[in-house]
Amino acid sequence: MPKFIIIGPLTRDTILRDGLMYHSTGGAVYYQAVVLSKLEVDVTAIITLSYDDNELLNAFPDNVNIIPIFFEKTMEFENIYPNHDPNHRVQKANVPKNPVNPQSLPEDIESYDAVLLCPLSPSDIPIETIEHIYSHNIPIYLGAQGYLRQLKNHKVILKPWKDFQKFLRYIQMVFIDEVEAKVIMDNGSRKLNMIGSELSQFGPEEIIITRGDRGAMIYSSLSEHTYKIPAFPPKQCMDPTGLGDTYMAAYVTKRIESPDPETCGIFASMVSTMKLEKIGAFQGNKSMVNKRLQWHEF
Repeated sequence: MPKFIIIGPLTRDTILRDGLMYHSTGGAVYYQAVVLSKLEVDVTAIITLSYDDNELLNAFPDNVNIIPIFFEKTMEFENIYPNHDPNHRVQKANVPKNPVNPQSLPEDIESYDAVLLCPLSPSDIPIETIEHIYSHNIPIYLGAQGYLRQLKNHKVILKPWKDFQKFLRYIQMVFIDEVEAKVIMDNGSRKLNMIGSELSQFGPEEIIITRGDRGAMIYSSLSEHTYKIPAFPPKQCMDPTGLGDTYMAAYVTKRIESPDPETCGIFASMVSTMKLEKIGAFQGNKSMVNKRLQWHEF
């Protein structure tokens, strides 16, 4: 059984969609922990939150090993979907500085197969922590969204990641969405396949760019090829929050079994579709995903 660590902030979420409002446990680390658990991965989650919000941890599956790091405040997000387009989201947030420093990591970190970094703000996972993990020769997979996020009157906006080169030298795979890809290097005129190729020059072997209902593009520096991954139409569109996080967790899980980016991307695409069909985190399992994939020809 693969053994992964995921690191990032837990969030207290408010979601507004189709005239409805509901509250939930959130954060990439939460959505990914559920996916990894359902896909039979031994997962340890290193999570930042306030001790007053300790009950949020009850949302995690029982088989997830949780290492909480308590701070004064928990990060809060408001995810607003103003229309029926799941790719259109407005975010507001309260973002305390709750960094995960090297001393917070397990002493046996070298015993893990990979580390998934899930920052939601630039201060969540400092470069020193990444350097510490890298020194133990463990593959590092990064959901880079947090390093691009800034707040303007509590509204989340994206700005170029000024020192991305310093970080990417330690990263094996980078996951971003289409909008983030065009912002990351402060040049929105580049085509996505060019962005993947250029980012890979700074270290990562694979750049995975998700595109909502238009699938994903994956650039592999090993094959020097860009793979176009389809999206699968959902039976119903219920909850798009956490789709990118779900895709990342499913992709890296499949990567343990297959060296082929296209195979991993197709698997992750189906997991994301199945998550979209339900409210909350992914509720399926590996056999259910494979059964759904059998209905499609590639």
